Amino acid sequence: MKKDKTILITGCAGFIGSHVTDELLDSGYSVIGYDSFTYAGKESNLNKAKTFNKFTLVKGDINDFNLLNDLVKKHNIDYIINLAAETHVDNSIKSSDIFISTNIMGVKNILDICKENKIFLIHFSTDEVYGVSDDGNPFLETNSLNPKNPYSATKAAADHLIVAYSNTYNVKYVLLRPSNNFGPRQHSEKFIPTILNSVILNKKIPLYGNGRQIREWTPVKETAKATKFILENLKENEIYNISSEMSLQNKEVIELICKELGILSENYIEYVKDRLGHDVRYAVSSNKLKKLGFSISVNFLENIKEIIKNDFSSLRNKT
Repeated sequence: MKKDKTILITGCAGFIGSHVTDELLDSGYSVIGYDSFTYAGKESNLNKAKTFNKFTLVKGDINDFNLLNDLVKKHNIDYIINLAAETHVDNSIKSSDIFISTNIMGVKNILDICKENKIFLIHFSTDEVYGVSDDGNPFLETNSLNPKNPYSATKAAADHLIVAYSNTYNVKYVLLRPSNNFGPRQHSEKFIPTILNSVILNKKIPLYGNGRQIREWTPVKETAKATKFILENLKENEIYNISSEMSLQNKEVIELICKELGILSENYIEYVKDRLGHDVRYAVSSNKLKKLGFSISVNFLENIKEIIKNDFSSLRNKT
């Protein structure tokens, strides 16, 4: 893809969104960043992006059709990468209203804009739309969706809506389904930042149930690189799982991080009541992405060291 194309990234100030923004700017693309700056979006996540002349930041909600549509027309947007979403499962269990508003109605707005302006949509979904991998076999992009919580249900609904718009209105798309991402800038509500915050502040680490839930862990910068690779090797109306395929139990994640910090995990773990409808295992195959020509690289402990250096070094010095 030619780098004279202009890309609109919604949710640019979020965790994954800010890393995708940096990756594309580093590669010479013009990026319009769009974010509503909810609790999960931080302007400081865009400190690097703001140093680029090819970056423009606009504050707005994806549910504001007129603002977003005017922005698309003004900047002659060629591609939209949608990372705007509510993502915290616990919050969706407490109330799903904002998840339905953002993850479904917001995506509908984007689809209507893509339809009107003939824009290609790259949409971030999640591996959670497949549901639980009971036998440990990884899900393929062709597997049926079987979400098990309100968050993943809204993401699955958006996936279906995108495919329907393609079939009905010829909106071109790519769906990306990443596994659990981790890395610098991740919000404190997520699992790995919670572990590090707890240890550094000498607090207990809350661990749901027996801690044996299994997740695949993918460095966020690898997801950003994969996004750029897919953009530059674009095939319309495709779905790609993005995962390191490196699986760890939640308890193992705590144990590895505590060992890296030189402490005993059993002194910090506090078992708490399990999450309602807690999925035991997620697993996806990235073979389709590998065949396209991109493989995820992961070194879990080195990646953890990077997080500590970038996000927690000042906090550690204060304790």
